[in-house]
Amino acid sequence: MKEKVWIKFYEGGVLREELTFIQAEERIKAKVAELSQLGIENGDRVVIRLPNSPLCVITYLGIYRLGAVAVPVGLLEDQIRLNFIISDSGSKAIIDNSGIKILPLKSLNNKIKSVCTIIYTSGTTGTPKGVCLNWNNWVKNAESLIKHHHINENTVFASPLFLSHCNAHGLAMITTYISKCTWILFDKSPKNILEIISKEKVRILSVVPSILYDIYNSNKNWKPNKELRYIITAAAPLSPDLLQSVMDTWKTRVIQGYGLSESTNFSCTMPTNLSEKVYKQVMFPWPSIGVALSGVKIKIGRKNKEEELGELFISSKSNFSGYWNKDKIKLRPTIHTGDWGYYKTIARKRYFYFKGRIKEIINRGGEKISPIELEYELRKNGLKGEFAIISLRSEKYGEEVGLAVCKHFDLSLIEKIPRYRRPKQVFLLKTLFYTPNGKLQRRKISEFCCNSKAEILINPDPLT
Repeated sequence: MKEKVWIKFYEGGVLREELTFIQAEERIKAKVAELSQLGIENGDRVVIRLPNSPLCVITYLGIYRLGAVAVPVGLLEDQIRLNFIISDSGSKAIIDNSGIKILPLKSLNNKIKSVCTIIYTSGTTGTPKGVCLNWNNWVKNAESLIKHHHINENTVFASPLFLSHCNAHGLAMITTYISKCTWILFDKSPKNILEIISKEKVRILSVVPSILYDIYNSNKNWKPNKELRYIITAAAPLSPDLLQSVMDTWKTRVIQGYGLSESTNFSCTMPTNLSEKVYKQVMFPWPSIGVALSGVKIKIGRKNKEEELGELFISSKSNFSGYWNKDKIKLRPTIHTGDWGYYKTIARKRYFYFKGRIKEIINRGGEKISPIELEYELRKNGLKGEFAIISLRSEKYGEEVGLAVCKHFDLSLIEKIPRYRRPKQVFLLKTLFYTPNGKLQRRKISEFCCNSKAEILINPDPLT
């Protein structure tokens, strides 16, 4: 009987390697032996900075099997941040393309055996913090995702997302490993990704909205393979326009999910078996982030009233155990997400809607303005390209609305926006700022603009 293939690895859009589950187990055992010989022990932290590949996967699982602690770091992280992560985590070694290097550092903390992963936050608003997760967190979250998406050994799953990020780490690597399904692993998103999706008869494709935007606009005439059930997006809000375009031309559903590293990846996502009527009701005019996964409870604000805006609170056994070097390591039964949203009951299910980070909401004299909602309104009015709504200081209102763009446009477009929400200054930048995981850094953009480092295209109202 032919061995079950776990990983099909595409590098540069070309199939480079296939790995069965039996071969993977053999390589994991060999990796454990190699790490042990180098003196890496249970509880030691190890920075892993590798590109997506079977080697990267085996390295992570080898670290977990040994009982050491993986500290994922993206390839795009700068040296300053890398140095901070190495120092803060007290890592004993770093594994990158050059091999395994034992670091000349003494461990800064006692070895805590209940932690298996420390994922450092993206740092959109300040110094990154190490989110402490254990193996049970990953397993519980994977089991919920397997149940929700009906993943089994016949499923073919694909994702071009980086394994250093919580999304791919949990949904792609650990979920496919536990469910024994086939995983199409990419080193990055290749130009021929859709050809590969069709060729491999992929059932579920997991991406982020920015990748979906790029592949859609490069392949509008693509006809999805009949096996493709849907596309999952997360990590950033899904544009209603992009959703509508994919549905109209590809005739494919997109389902959105939501979660944090602190809640071990997904906490909620869209049901997969909705009727066309209910699906459209839930996803328009603003796409829902879905329903709570099995074992997860989500509360909105203190009153938890329907359609009332408030902070999202997540209760789950998948929640993290605190921040490394900052907290006592123990399960956090409930997480204050710092995200703003609401819920609606549709067809007897509670659907949640994301409205942005609380810290990013613009409070203009008591009026709460959501940047992502205003961006959608501007795009609907005809503004194209790369742009971002930002907060500006105002003596009169405390905060005022600003707009950063990357190219000139018809300034009359913003006059269609009601005056209190209308951008009062428009800045021209060469590019916007993002974290290595692709999250928009609004605060950094605002600081750049306010420090007169960007050309001002319009300043119709004084910020007083």
